Amino acid sequence: MDKAAILTALTAAFRKDFQNGLDSVSPTYGTVAMTIPSSTATNTYAWLGKFPQMREWVGTRQIGKMAKQAMAIENKKYESTVGVARTDIEDDQVGMYRPMMAAMGESAAALPDTLVWSLLKRGKSTLCYDGQYFFDTDHPVFANNDGTGANTPTSNLTTGTDNDAPTFYVIDDSKTMKPLIFQERTAPEFETKFDPSKSDRVFLEDEYLYGVRRRCNAGFGLWQLAHCAEKTKLNRANLAKIITQMMTVKADGGYVLNIKPSLLVVPPELEDAARELLEADKINGTTNTFKGRLKLHVSVHL
Repeated sequence: MDKAAILTALTAAFRKDFQNGLDSVSPTYGTVAMTIPSSTATNTYAWLGKFPQMREWVGTRQIGKMAKQAMAIENKKYESTVGVARTDIEDDQVGMYRPMMAAMGESAAALPDTLVWSLLKRGKSTLCYDGQYFFDTDHPVFANNDGTGANTPTSNLTTGTDNDAPTFYVIDDSKTMKPLIFQERTAPEFETKFDPSKSDRVFLEDEYLYGVRRRCNAGFGLWQLAHCAEKTKLNRANLAKIITQMMTVKADGGYVLNIKPSLLVVPPELEDAARELLEADKINGTTNTFKGRLKLHVSVHL
């Protein structure tokens, strides 16, 4: 087999390994993030916070207008590259690279999870569509659905006094709209650069390059669907209080959002406490009426 045929066959094998790695990952970001396709460098989200609501049709239609100040998410480029020594190909030692190609596929598939779940811990320092930090104590909620009238500052942040308590999050993941956004510009693309007659890398470094490229980003969606609890012990009383608070959040004009807290998100150090609270039949000998109240997600990105 000539050199070109060997490289073609090798690339096909590496591409298959990459695809197998890509297919082996089941991302979870879709639980809390709505996927928005992107066809430009930046997407603008002027519609966030404009909740379509049914009303009795009296007179003319009331048209919901886009916000004057909109949030924008710029797509970013991500890559991973593996160099394969030319001598390893000549000596038929390429088998050791195949797990690397699969791992590269796994990493590409896991990227949305990394971007989305890690957003939560940045929520106290990153602005969202209403100009406030995503997790804040004074999100503006106005008396009229056009954003006018008296403002009722509304919180989706609980701050306790226990400095040793890890931060946890309560989320409504039951709706089409989500608290976070994953923006997809291009799917993972497996790329090669191996033509020895054209590649400076092969000539200068005696190395063939294989890589993956992806364009995407993540950002904040609806703050109403997420609540952050910091310096707060994870127990039934505190969790019940947060759930009640979330259920009473309204949109402009007093529109009832019907928020249904359904997901508890915790870091690994809170997994045991969370499982006891949500899965145990009894706690300290007393029937656990909170069993099954929420689903649980343990994230290593928090």
